[in-house]
Amino acid sequence: MKKTVAALAVLTVIAGAAHAQSSVNLYGLVDVFVGKTTEKDKSGSVVTKTNPGTSLTSGGLNGSRWGVRGSEDLGGGLKATFQLEAGFSADTGVAAGGFNRTSKVGLSGGFGSIEMGRQYTQMYQLVDGFDAQGTSTFSATNALFGNSLEPSVRWNNSIVYTSPTVGGFTAAAQYAFGEDGTSTTSASRGVGLSAGYASGAIAVKGVYESVKSVGPAPTTAKSSGLAASYDFGVVKVVAQLVNQKDGLANGVKDQGTVLGVAVPVGSSGIVNVGYGREKTKFTASGLDSSKASSFGVEYLHNLSKRTTVYAGLTSVKVTELDTAVETYSKSRVYGLGIRHKF
Repeated sequence: MKKTVAALAVLTVIAGAAHAQSSVNLYGLVDVFVGKTTEKDKSGSVVTKTNPGTSLTSGGLNGSRWGVRGSEDLGGGLKATFQLEAGFSADTGVAAGGFNRTSKVGLSGGFGSIEMGRQYTQMYQLVDGFDAQGTSTFSATNALFGNSLEPSVRWNNSIVYTSPTVGGFTAAAQYAFGEDGTSTTSASRGVGLSAGYASGAIAVKGVYESVKSVGPAPTTAKSSGLAASYDFGVVKVVAQLVNQKDGLANGVKDQGTVLGVAVPVGSSGIVNVGYGREKTKFTASGLDSSKASSFGVEYLHNLSKRTTVYAGLTSVKVTELDTAVETYSKSRVYGLGIRHKF
């Protein structure tokens, strides 16, 4: 009997140790806001105003989502990791379909990490990470995306290598397989490189991306970005510069800049403000095509570590510069919402 009890005790310890070597976590967030969008378009003397009314919308600060992620300790400092993340509209309960946000598996260790699947691009991580408003619905950076400056958020079929952090420095390389080639056309592909430094209050990051399209006469779109931030304690300042070319012979190139600040308010609140400008030119002629300016402000109040109430406003104006008459569009979004993480 004593031997049986001892054996059971040993098996319990072994099972507990084995369980401790791996973990799987369910996580997510639900974000909904009550808001309104208005738009004004002008072409010469013709003015059109759009006011669809007040609406309940999912994703004011972040897109509503749920996911699972985990890791397994393989020994010797090596780990296997995975993440599956799906988006949904919290106002209707409708799922986007599949793990449309993230689907990846990889290995990590002293060498860094290698991950494969559907993942965020290097450029989006720069744009989002150095935006005081985190590319929310009320973000000045996000507002510019509706014009020409629109870096890809995620790449399918991609491999990402991320180096370990050494002295505050880290780097990453990403390659995305197009998987759309034929016997007469080469496949598309995406390449992304990034390098950054972070220590204490300061952070700096640079990114380069190249995307080759499919076809017998493929084009290559290129983009580069540089961003920096400094946390003074009473205020955090962030800035970013992004350049893009679509690669077409009669295409366009543009440059966008965004400056933002994040100001803590008491122990539970924060005010985030951003201002952005963008200029688009025709590649062949060098003439101006359009310009855009955006402004965003939001206040977040944390009711707990997981629950936040917020209010936000953003506005953007896009002016066409290659027309004989004055042509522009103005849009504004504002709302009140709640976000809960689990």
